[in-house]
Amino acid sequence: MLFYESMIPLPDIRQLRIFLALEENRSFTAAANQLQLTQSAVSHSIKSLESLLNCILIERVGKKCVLSPHGEVFLHHAKQAVQQLESATKKIQTLNKWGYSSIKIGASHALCQYVFPKALSNFYKIQQRAEVFITPGSTIHQIKKLKNGELDLAFGIAKSSFENDFNFTPIIHDEMCFVTGPTHPWVNTPPTSEDDYDKQRYLSFGKDTVTQQILNSHLSGLGIETKATLTMTNVESIKEMTLLDLGVGILSDWTIKKELRDGTLCKHNISPPPQRQWGVYTHKSKSLSLPEEEFISTFSKELINIIGS
Repeated sequence: MLFYESMIPLPDIRQLRIFLALEENRSFTAAANQLQLTQSAVSHSIKSLESLLNCILIERVGKKCVLSPHGEVFLHHAKQAVQQLESATKKIQTLNKWGYSSIKIGASHALCQYVFPKALSNFYKIQQRAEVFITPGSTIHQIKKLKNGELDLAFGIAKSSFENDFNFTPIIHDEMCFVTGPTHPWVNTPPTSEDDYDKQRYLSFGKDTVTQQILNSHLSGLGIETKATLTMTNVESIKEMTLLDLGVGILSDWTIKKELRDGTLCKHNISPPPQRQWGVYTHKSKSLSLPEEEFISTFSKELINIIGS
């Protein structure tokens, strides 16, 4: 009983929706019309919300309504609360359908482009009444979403600090190499000294990505300092910049198979090569559902096939 008495009174979802509609329309009349309510109902709801929070949220400026400083602060949290409740409701409605399940998955842009199309096709043959929602982004980005409960599975690159809070199941590792256009000097005269490497501009991933952290550590250990580095958002942008001879790309060869066959890009080995361990992250307390287990299995087979071939 004492626990409930100590709880902070919270606005109800109806009050939040009215507040958001009022902020969007900046008019009590327009907000009422949008929500199919009377203007007095909107006004009463806002007054009740302000009384609950003990502050002024909406101020009138002429015929318009504007947010007070308190309202500006409340807006961000109100939007998040409504979005989270809507997301949860949709997921529950989906799960209520017989034999229907949904999986929220995060993965890098490269995985989304090269692995997911075939993996999804094979998965849907097994789980015809399942739905997969994919969010692209770096491993670090996915880990944040996994931590916040926005994802069920996150496919990414192993990083020891993440494994303290999450389970990581390894799938396969890949190796990275230098990549240039066919007219680059390295094609005829391979680099042999630190000076040869230091003269280059490098094209790689964002500095806050796990891939870039691996590259920085590995190349530094080989005496290669990639001082002049252009950071790109995805594999395709690195390939495009490399094709234009704007620098030396650093990529894994499974992402450039077509270009290597066509001769539009040239591979230059790094000895020893930087390696990335790919796998799937899940919460330590999570028990995998059958569809999740089947998706991991299907995805893993396709990733191994692409990287290993």
